[in-house]
Amino acid sequence: MHASLVLIRHGKSVWNAQNRFTGWVDVPLAAEGWEEAARAGRLLADRSFDVAFSSHLQRAITTLQVVLRENRSGRAPIFLPAEGTLPRESYQPGANEFPAYLYVTALAERHYGDLQGLNKDEVLAQHGEAQFKAWRRGFDTPPPHGESLKDTCERVRPYFQDHIRPHLAAGRQVLIAAHGNSLRGLTKDLEGISDADIMGLEIPTGVPIVYDLDVTPESIQIVSKSILE
Repeated sequence: MHASLVLIRHGKSVWNAQNRFTGWVDVPLAAEGWEEAARAGRLLADRSFDVAFSSHLQRAITTLQVVLRENRSGRAPIFLPAEGTLPRESYQPGANEFPAYLYVTALAERHYGDLQGLNKDEVLAQHGEAQFKAWRRGFDTPPPHGESLKDTCERVRPYFQDHIRPHLAAGRQVLIAAHGNSLRGLTKDLEGISDADIMGLEIPTGVPIVYDLDVTPESIQIVSKSILE
């Protein structure tokens, strides 16, 4: 079955601009981030989506809403709480509507624990380059009271398999607005990237990544990948 998957990291947040570890702290988009989201929306304006997903953090939710505000497909997104979050609405989107599920904690950014809110340059100066690289770039080294990238991948994977893959298997066009590390987790599995190589993958803010896929019950094959800039 042919399907498409569009991944977009949220636009630049106020703490991205300040070079701070953000994690699960719910900071808003910076002015530049709003502009990035609107530009991404214009690049995707003629694409008709069947379902969309966002994490529970406002920078991802806002990005998703701004992107879909630019859409010209004639289908309206209906924003609904994802399963297992808030009480589910009984409403089912109609023929010219599609569901956009919010508050998906499994798609949230990596939790940076005690580093959250700290300036990255100050953490580097205090703890040294080796420890800083291990916390920031090591695959399975969590910061104190936080998650490693491995932990993040392990919470993203089952949500993708249970809630997103079935839409792809049905031939639908799927949009996900999330975060650098949760999207690394998705990309790692989708592209078969090794543990050693995944932290070298940079996912820019506000740039849509479009996968055309062939999906069978056994596998997902990438037909093409496009980065819209």
